[in-house]
Amino acid sequence: MKRSFSSQLRWQTITLAAMGGILLGQAAYAGHKPWPGSPLTEETQIELERASKYMKNNPGKAMPAIINALNSATDIPKCMAIAAYTEPYGHPMLEARRACITKALSFCQTREDFLHLAIKARQYECFEVTRSAVNNLIGNSNSVDELLDLAHKAQEVALNDICHLAMEKAYNKADSVEDALKFAREAKVMGMEDLSRKATKELIDDEPDAHELCVLLRSIEPLDHKDLNRYLLKKAIDESRTISNYRDVYDCARRTGHNDIMKLAEFRGRKMQILEKYRANQAEYQQKVDAARAQQGQQQQQQSQGLPTGF
Repeated sequence: MKRSFSSQLRWQTITLAAMGGILLGQAAYAGHKPWPGSPLTEETQIELERASKYMKNNPGKAMPAIINALNSATDIPKCMAIAAYTEPYGHPMLEARRACITKALSFCQTREDFLHLAIKARQYECFEVTRSAVNNLIGNSNSVDELLDLAHKAQEVALNDICHLAMEKAYNKADSVEDALKFAREAKVMGMEDLSRKATKELIDDEPDAHELCVLLRSIEPLDHKDLNRYLLKKAIDESRTISNYRDVYDCARRTGHNDIMKLAEFRGRKMQILEKYRANQAEYQQKVDAARAQQGQQQQQQSQGLPTGF
């Protein structure tokens, strides 16, 4: 059966259109230079190059091509590469970058992934993505060692707020003197003087024994909180209950150069020695008095019974 002229014309038009599409695609490939080192496929690169014609003045027309390119992204580097391509076009492409960062978040698996994404999300003003990354980082770190490691890594990439959050959670997780001392040392190293001082002061406040306070002083001296060292010694002398306690405080105060506390410990220690000697003498005297009275009472009893009382 012969086709009608209009039917033949329609098929010729379709064929020419298809051929034109092929030729245009070939022309696009012919005029395209691959991007060195890019994780994106050539098809995605060409898609973005086409979209770039509209990114500055007509971002709404560019968005479908960008979203199409983003749909082909299967990992974080591809999402970030698309976002980076839109950077030169400024604020009009903010929503495109937000879409890239949001999709990249779904691919994050390691601590380094979340840290890197938090940096880029903050740079792109995608603060809700930053918040999600931060919550994941803090929420998935539960031991003191994990949190201290996170704090160090966050500080290395200038995410100081994340570093501070990690350190605060680490301190709340510290449930022993050793953990608290480790935290205080790490906070000092990272320049978080406030947290280091807080941990040190609470260690002092929580220790009621004078001897143990003097032992603790040895551990906190390297932190160089001189006012807290003095605070510890003053508490230790107030908590002293024995001559040995005062001797410990005296030795620590002399070693650290707190001469007034050293002299006070010496005075109170000697006073306690005198009092203890006096009490011992009193007790010995009382024993002799009691013995004499007992002997006298025994003699009187013997006399009343007519018994010989000895020489």
